[in-house]
Amino acid sequence: MKKLLQSLFVFMLFAISAMAQQRTITGTVTGKEDGLPLPGVSVKIKGTRSGTTTGSDGKYSISVPEATTTLEFTYLGYISQSAAIGGGNSINIALVSESKGLSEVVVVGYQSVKKSDLTSAVSIISGKEVADKPIASFTQLLQGKAAGVQVTAQSGKPGANAFIRMRGTGSLKASSEPLIILDGIAISTTSYNMLNPNDIETINFLKDASATAIYGSRGSNGVVVISTKTGKGSPVLSYSFSYGVANAQKLKNLTLMNAQQKLQYEYEGDYTNPTLDSMIITRSKNGSLPAGSTLFSITPAQRQALWDLAASRGQGDWSKAMLRDNAVTKKHEVSLSGSSDKITYYFSLNKSDNDGVEQESYFNKTGGRLNVEYQAKDWFKLGTNIGVTQSKDNTNRELFNGQALYTAALLLNPYEPLYLPNGAYNYTSLGQNALETAINNPNVSNRIGSFATLYGEAKAFNHLTLRSQLGMNYNTLNQEYYLKPGSYLAQTLGYNQKRDNGNTDFLYVFTNTANWVQTFGGKHTISALVGTEFTKDKFYSFSLTARGFPSSTVNTLENGATPTQATTSRSDYAMISYFASAQYDYDKRYFLSGSLRTDGSSRFGANKRFATFWSVGGAWDIKNESFFHVDEISNLKLRGSVGTSGNNTGIGNYDALGTYAYNVSYNGQPAASPAQIANPDLTWEQNNNWDLGLDFGLLNNRISGSFDYYNRKTANLLYPVNLSLTTGFSTFSGNIGSIKNKGVELSLTGDVIRNKDITWTLYGNYTHNDNKVTGLYNNNVAGDGTNGLGYLDIGRPAFNYFLVQWAGVNPQTGKNEWYDNDGNKTDVWSSKYAKLLDGKSPQIKYYGSFGTTFRYKEFDLGAQFYYSGGNYIYNIMWNVGSSEGESINNQQFTDALNYWKKPGDVVRYANLKDEEQRVTYDSDKYLEKGDYISLRDITLGYTLKQSILQKIHVKGLRVYVQATNLWLGTKFHGNPEVGQSNAEQTSAATQLTVPGFATLYSYPQIKAVTFGVNVKF
Repeated sequence: MKKLLQSLFVFMLFAISAMAQQRTITGTVTGKEDGLPLPGVSVKIKGTRSGTTTGSDGKYSISVPEATTTLEFTYLGYISQSAAIGGGNSINIALVSESKGLSEVVVVGYQSVKKSDLTSAVSIISGKEVADKPIASFTQLLQGKAAGVQVTAQSGKPGANAFIRMRGTGSLKASSEPLIILDGIAISTTSYNMLNPNDIETINFLKDASATAIYGSRGSNGVVVISTKTGKGSPVLSYSFSYGVANAQKLKNLTLMNAQQKLQYEYEGDYTNPTLDSMIITRSKNGSLPAGSTLFSITPAQRQALWDLAASRGQGDWSKAMLRDNAVTKKHEVSLSGSSDKITYYFSLNKSDNDGVEQESYFNKTGGRLNVEYQAKDWFKLGTNIGVTQSKDNTNRELFNGQALYTAALLLNPYEPLYLPNGAYNYTSLGQNALETAINNPNVSNRIGSFATLYGEAKAFNHLTLRSQLGMNYNTLNQEYYLKPGSYLAQTLGYNQKRDNGNTDFLYVFTNTANWVQTFGGKHTISALVGTEFTKDKFYSFSLTARGFPSSTVNTLENGATPTQATTSRSDYAMISYFASAQYDYDKRYFLSGSLRTDGSSRFGANKRFATFWSVGGAWDIKNESFFHVDEISNLKLRGSVGTSGNNTGIGNYDALGTYAYNVSYNGQPAASPAQIANPDLTWEQNNNWDLGLDFGLLNNRISGSFDYYNRKTANLLYPVNLSLTTGFSTFSGNIGSIKNKGVELSLTGDVIRNKDITWTLYGNYTHNDNKVTGLYNNNVAGDGTNGLGYLDIGRPAFNYFLVQWAGVNPQTGKNEWYDNDGNKTDVWSSKYAKLLDGKSPQIKYYGSFGTTFRYKEFDLGAQFYYSGGNYIYNIMWNVGSSEGESINNQQFTDALNYWKKPGDVVRYANLKDEEQRVTYDSDKYLEKGDYISLRDITLGYTLKQSILQKIHVKGLRVYVQATNLWLGTKFHGNPEVGQSNAEQTSAATQLTVPGFATLYSYPQIKAVTFGVNVKF
């Protein structure tokens, strides 16, 4: 017993001694510039892994051995700092931020580089700038975020992708979309709306050759590199919810006629509509009108009585029946993130339901993401990034005549009712009822998109890192389009019909790299990377159709009485790549970079399957020179680059091959016929690009920005080449010419006020781009399109307008006049007067954004404007809705009332009673400027004080209200921010190249108000 007590006594002495050798250090970490607490700062005992992180209030507490002398404080974007412990138990630290933007890490060319070390033209935006927005499409969120990046909405459909162009149009037939890389893997355009913006950490826009050449044949049109979130620090559980309502934007500078105006207009145009004819016949039979009466034989009072009755029964503005009031958008999201010494993790789930502003349309999405990285050994780590999204949408189909339902609704007459007296749909004198079509002809799509990367990374030696990564992108689409039994279209066609179609697309990429980085003598830093990459894509599609279903609910294809179509197709392509890059910097003053990549693609001809791309870049950080002593200038860096990249997208997998069609017969026997002529010399489009830029900062970076001048020429343009009909083919795929884009980019940010309680920042960017065709096959003008749209000519922008010039309405005769080839006016239109219109290009010449962010204590306010201009748009809808009598049976806009009535009238529209004027000839009468400015976003938020949050054990809580597309300023008739849906395209090639060169108003743009809350635990 005595020995046991002695042992316990000795143990207690050791325990007390050990406790005496530990002490607790506490403190707060803030930013030196604004005094705000910094959450998530790493606090470690110097020379060890032991440590902690600051909480949301910037406070920390750490137990340290008595012998500890120094603590280290590190935080991304701030200069690391060490502090001696001394004899006290409290250490407060104010970290100094690194030069604004220069500490940002850019993922470029298979590696991460500090922005301060770049020789490239790169724009970086934080994921916070695209999070919590009431727009279902990721691509539309990018608008205005970076200079040189043009984003044009295709339509207001929920989930509709936008067109993206970086530094102009770089192709005529192949895609002009940039390459988008998600966590190291290229993703297809069909995957864009499957991304969850709240999962994004950073988005890097790589614009010049120095940044894009390493991506070889895919980098011609720029590269967008997206990195998703990773965990860091103590566990954080986040929840966000938003609820919004959306309505259609009104068409600018256009007003539909009311029923009385339209009836008067028809009467003055000597037109009588079926609705009035039926009413006159009925009244003639019951004696209310004389037998044989017509609209033009009855008295004005009798005519007005008919008009009043028709107007009282009519729908009025049919587009209102097609549109929802306050379409609802709801989004829930939860995430968990954190890290330890061995593992980092980020997990999220999200669900969003988006009602479209058109009746019956919607886009609903559910998704999840898991990003995990495990440090298995000091020298080895492995990880995975996995994202899966399922979406379902109903897109109102577009009518057989190529009009979207919203377009059709705009053209239905206001005096015709939506429903007949018996409650049935009224199909109107035009044989249409847009609402019935939306309800009885659903077009439902189900998609599943998955993205996954698996990687392992090993430090083979002190300076060498080896990495292997397998990336996969798998997408499926199943689409069902149904002409329900009893629907108007089914009755018109004589049968009901169901079509099921879909596809699967599986892309995988296997990448291996070796990266060596070493510093010599404290001033010379060299990094070199070599790698290989193999890409494989497999695509399969099907389409099945049947007719004669017994009811709208029994609609699986085996229940159709008559199968009518069954087709499938499959294709694949492969690419092998070898690449290398190197960077050198001397004393953070002089920087050099270079890259080389060879790609081989199965898409191109046997003689031209491989191509090599390269770049060279350099930069001079003048601020770091010993002779530079201008304290007001905090950053001054000159950079330049030159190089090449390629384009292999937007063409078929087998365009270079001679192919046969086997779906033919000869003398009743299966046969084959040539389908496509081979071109063994078909090769890559090659982009030759050079860039000169300047990055600058003033007054401790209170003012910062960048300026770039670029010049990019794309040669070997992929385009159909015309053949003699004696060959049996009309065209074959070839490389036919070149196109050039040159321009300037300017970005500016200024902190007007920057202190603990108030921060006020102004920002803006501007891009000017000139586009010009510099070479064509046989140097001839090439027409690609109909009705004078989409023509090519050397020395002019791509896809010009080729039209007769309208000279106005003759005040004496009331006739339209045009300019002939000698510049004289004539009232006889002729196609031989058509010419390529100088200075009226569909290419947008300038665009950009500007805005402000303001914070006062816990309140924050932000606003962003977007502008675009210099382009011309052929306004098809204005043409149809103000048609000088040609489309008098359709609804018309009120400006059509401004027509010629008597000699001396100076008006826009010709004599309505002149039959010769009731023909809309192709001319520039409806060609107008597409300039506009829009208030894109305004947000007001409030963040709860830390003192309150601590009491309720919450790390963060913010509530906000956000308004989108509140105001549009333009002289355009309608909405100038237009892309094209498939039914609107006048030219397939033009749709790829110049989004928005013509418009039918397929689906209205939206304006929305959203309320949201973000909570962190």
